[in-house]
Amino acid sequence: MSPSAAVLWLRAVHAASARGLLPLAASGLTPAELAAEVERRGEERLALLVHGWYYPSSYGRAAGALSEEDALRLVTALEAEVVAVPVAPAPAPQPPPPRRLRNCELCGFPLPPSPEERGG
Repeated sequence: MSPSAAVLWLRAVHAASARGLLPLAASGLTPAELAAEVERRGEERLALLVHGWYYPSSYGRAAGALSEEDALRLVTALEAEVVAVPVAPAPAPQPPPPRRLRNCELCGFPLPPSPEERGG
């Protein structure tokens, strides 16, 4: 298997995964089985990549229906359709409110903190 075939295949699988097209048990499937599952979900280009370029170039060491440039364009198109979801930054942690001293209403003497104020 050529390094470019492995890299392009992984990029294509990542793009399909980011679009939610992969089945749950995707890791146990062959490229052809994975492409068939994705094709059932409406994306036929992964099957075209597998049968027209990946298998011929990886295992047959022969030219397939797609050239390497065509395969690269196909994977780039799959990646371009991945919608980036902006992730909002986590809100900064708020410092605890300043501890307020309570005084006795009759004499003004400071009272000990309640169990809630002590965190208990």
